[in-house]
Amino acid sequence: MSSQIGAALILLVSCLAKGQAPSPAAAVYPSNGVLELSAAQILGPDHRPASQRHDVYGPWRGLIEVKIRNVSRGVVRLEETPMMSEFVIDVFDSTGAKVARTERGRRVEGADTSNSRLVLSLTPVQLAPLQETAHALDLSNFFQIEPGHAYKVTLRRSKGLPKTDVEGKPLKEVEVSCSFEVRDYGILR
Repeated sequence: MSSQIGAALILLVSCLAKGQAPSPAAAVYPSNGVLELSAAQILGPDHRPASQRHDVYGPWRGLIEVKIRNVSRGVVRLEETPMMSEFVIDVFDSTGAKVARTERGRRVEGADTSNSRLVLSLTPVQLAPLQETAHALDLSNFFQIEPGHAYKVTLRRSKGLPKTDVEGKPLKEVEVSCSFEVRDYGILR
């Protein structure tokens, strides 16, 4: 899993660099008729011996899993970019205020990707009907996440997604988005 998290950190950098995000009350559109976006909190590795793992809930430390599933009848092509361009992610506390970013998160947020000299490689991904791609992301590298607190996480993506359905008709909405809440008592093991 650590290799997934390491690879996904590159993806997370892209998630944080896209500008203003919606408020916690913004509309959520998990599907655009072709693709569906979902995300959930996940527990990190528990290095304690099995004899010491008696708690039912584990604290959320910032790990999430993001999935994109093809919900159409045909093969869908995505453009996956490893840096600074795919997702917009925001984390809100229990009062609805944006969670402060870490130093690394502030650097990423302030990065101007429109004029970047960095050459971005596009990796085409083809998803058959009902096939999905998943990424594990560690938000604690970019947001000041504290275990034992409640949060709302929102994600949006439009970059690299198809603009037409499998029959070539333009989509009404290209962007997909989702959100989930993290309870202060943590995650059921």
